[in-house]
Amino acid sequence: MNDSAPLPQTTDEPEVGRGSMLFLRSALVLASLTVLGFLVFTVVSLLDRDETQPGTTSSSELQAELDVFVDEAVAFIEAVRGRSFLERPTVELVDGEEMTTIVLDDLAFDQAEDPEQAAASLAFARAIGFFGPSDEFLDVYDVFVSGGVLGVYFPRTDQLLVRSSDELTLMTKATVVHELVHAFDDQHFDLSRDELAEDGDVGWAFAAAAEGSASYVENLWREELSESEQVALTAEELSFDAGDLFSLDFGFLVYQASVYEAGERWLERRIQTEGVAAIDDALLNGAPSSEVVLEPLDAEALAPVIVDAPEVTGEVLWRGTGGQALVSALTFMTDTSGDVARGWGGDAMTVYRNLDGDECLRWDLATDSRLDTVELLTGLRAWASEVGAEIVEVGDRVRVDRCA
Repeated sequence: MNDSAPLPQTTDEPEVGRGSMLFLRSALVLASLTVLGFLVFTVVSLLDRDETQPGTTSSSELQAELDVFVDEAVAFIEAVRGRSFLERPTVELVDGEEMTTIVLDDLAFDQAEDPEQAAASLAFARAIGFFGPSDEFLDVYDVFVSGGVLGVYFPRTDQLLVRSSDELTLMTKATVVHELVHAFDDQHFDLSRDELAEDGDVGWAFAAAAEGSASYVENLWREELSESEQVALTAEELSFDAGDLFSLDFGFLVYQASVYEAGERWLERRIQTEGVAAIDDALLNGAPSSEVVLEPLDAEALAPVIVDAPEVTGEVLWRGTGGQALVSALTFMTDTSGDVARGWGGDAMTVYRNLDGDECLRWDLATDSRLDTVELLTGLRAWASEVGAEIVEVGDRVRVDRCA
């Protein structure tokens, strides 16, 4: 999607200023690699259906204008990345309602194909507080997609859809560029690799690589616009009707949005020393954790601490890692300094159904120092007071327990 993490890859936003709108651009201008399945579906599995519904293109004149721009965008991307598309992608323009229908149909298809994974993903989303205790995937994503998705790329079918009404606006063009980068990366590096679905935090880190790649190239394209065009593009984006998007949990939105900004900053740091080939390496090899993406330190010094999966009483639905990115999203509104998440050293999470049938999680986190532990306890307790979680110390670990 131009932008789009079991779920996650947000509650009512108290005030959506320009800064937060820019930060949440990924939630408003979502591109195909949404972290729609943070635990199970992960970055790309949502849109892995072998057959997708065809989009409905607009008038022949608009399609002709689009074809000309796609040729220009393809040439621009190839020049930036130093290699050619293996084949020219086809871009289809659809309206917002059709975009939503196609994405939701794919999500429903995936849920029907693997109900166990769907149940685990939903249990996580409810237990962490991203969803309410009775919220369903399709209902939440109806709001999310209709209010936030401007484009989508389907890796296994190569279908690329961009939302448009009846004209090729600057925002539509920016979305086309972003989605074309996803198509380019998929052709060369396969964005639907199965191993990307093995762990929640690794999935987030790969989403950051993919969205960072698309955002980096898109922003280079934006820099080529005239000053008046850049002003017009920003105005168009800020006037976009997000519908009920900000009625969703704010942590959920931040978790989804963070792959764009963090991914682009991560790749920019690497490009400064490695050149544009750093993007290729990130897409091929990913990162061992979101901490590597988020922190401007030598990646070799950031190997996560191995934490044993916490034992629980009940039916285990999923085991994996949450990561620094998840801590950051949960504490975004209460930790203005960002120090809470920076002390993350490793974690392990168990999502389960307890003996009463409640969907729950137990999450053990390691930190880098005693000071980091204190800061993590303080930050998570502030979050817990709002969502009804229990935060305790177990040995040298911080433990989070919460049921939907």
